Amino acid sequence: MPQNNHGKSLLAIGECMVELASFDHSEELCRLGFAGDTLNALIYAKRWDSSLKCAFYSAIGVDNFSNKVLSFFERHEIDAEYVARSRNRNIGLYSIVIDREGERSFDYWREQSAARSMMSLHQARNTVIKDVDIIFFSGIALSIMSENDKQNLIELVSACKSGGVKIAFDPNYRPAMWSGHDHAKLWFDKAYQLSDIALPGLDDHRAVYGHENVNDIVDHLNSLGCREFVVKAGKQGMLAYVDGVCVCQQPFKPEKQTDTTAAGDSFAGVYLAARLNDKDVATSVAAADAMARQVVQYHGAIVPQESTEKAKNEFKQQCGKGEY
Repeated sequence: MPQNNHGKSLLAIGECMVELASFDHSEELCRLGFAGDTLNALIYAKRWDSSLKCAFYSAIGVDNFSNKVLSFFERHEIDAEYVARSRNRNIGLYSIVIDREGERSFDYWREQSAARSMMSLHQARNTVIKDVDIIFFSGIALSIMSENDKQNLIELVSACKSGGVKIAFDPNYRPAMWSGHDHAKLWFDKAYQLSDIALPGLDDHRAVYGHENVNDIVDHLNSLGCREFVVKAGKQGMLAYVDGVCVCQQPFKPEKQTDTTAAGDSFAGVYLAARLNDKDVATSVAAADAMARQVVQYHGAIVPQESTEKAKNEFKQQCGKGEY
């Protein structure tokens, strides 16, 4: 992987949105924040390993909330070098409603989101990605773009891979963002074919591919040449594979489940942070699982900083190690 002067580096591609979260099963109380699947992962990666250089590739507007998000990036130590600005589009917005079991539903206002035009905005400013070890993107990043920009994103990722950057992909399927299963399948497969690390979910694959079990996913990703992947399989937990062989299975049993928002995002971020630190796959899964266990116990995508320390302590106890 490319070397830089700042230690290891993770670049996430995606969309940052204003988050309105409704708690206490009431629409009368909402908390305002900023979030997005790959951005959430980036924040948790940085929290887990403060030595990582974490940068976000996206676009925002020049509206009030877009200006506020720059302060949000700074507060979380996210490099905004690759965040373009649009003068005629704004930052998107979404709301979350949580049910009594901690499951969530979403509503979106993102048709005029600047992130939908990030590829053309970056092309106009001649953005060059450099000194990156892993690029992480998702099916959501693909889904918000035009067909031409989807292809442009795939070509950008492919060019970076040819330059020695490792590629990580999470399908993170949202049905409303695609014209049908075949549409999503086409672009997911393009992404998987480029991926050194994949983070598929059984629910996503069941919806898109009709895969009924983990073995179906394993066979499919093996056929596409993906060598390392972790399948998030609900009650079965997380199953990690390298070269088609299952190297670990980690059950997922949080003490309590308040809100599942960003559970998968936090898992992705910490897993990638651990792999960048040359931890083996099983150890990386254990670290990511410890973080996700904490995240589901809080409301919202970005939970209190103290949860990271709790996760690290749990991880150390589980692995019997004095230090991470």
